[in-house]
Amino acid sequence: MKKTLSTLLLFILLGAGLIFLCGAGSKTAGLSAIYASSSVLSLLVAVSYAFLIRKKSPWFVLLFSSVFVVNTGYLALSLSKTLSAALWANRISYLGSVFMPFSMLMLILDACNFTYKKRLPALLLGIGAAVFLIAASPGVLKIYYKEVSLAEIGGATVLEKVYGPWHSIYLMYLLAYFIAT
Repeated sequence: MKKTLSTLLLFILLGAGLIFLCGAGSKTAGLSAIYASSSVLSLLVAVSYAFLIRKKSPWFVLLFSSVFVVNTGYLALSLSKTLSAALWANRISYLGSVFMPFSMLMLILDACNFTYKKRLPALLLGIGAAVFLIAASPGVLKIYYKEVSLAEIGGATVLEKVYGPWHSIYLMYLLAYFIAT
């Protein structure tokens, strides 16, 4: 337990140091470096869990992996120079974002010793996959975003969006998970 706590403390200190050092540069370098450090830290947490915890929960593995994917997507988006690259980065971040609430719900159900049918995770994963496909549709269909363009805010690339008719599906998806948890 001491080894786990000291390793986690080391990662936190390294991440804080990276963020502090990045503040000395330009806004672009600073913001992208914050995204980079959060990506590295989330990867380190996932790897630490994989190597330091003997009895692993698949839901923790999914949660830590999802956080890493989200952070990597945001980093890629902040560094994107073309609309196509920004849309792919946005898809990557949505991939993690869609499966984070699922993993948290499953962790809570397991922690509370709630019994559920074996098909529940498969059903929820299927719904999550459908929501991801809708959220990943910009650039292909105009159902999630009617219009999308690149902008630079604070030295980082962002997407300027006009929401489409199906955009509220993701919000309902999140709301359903918050209620369930």
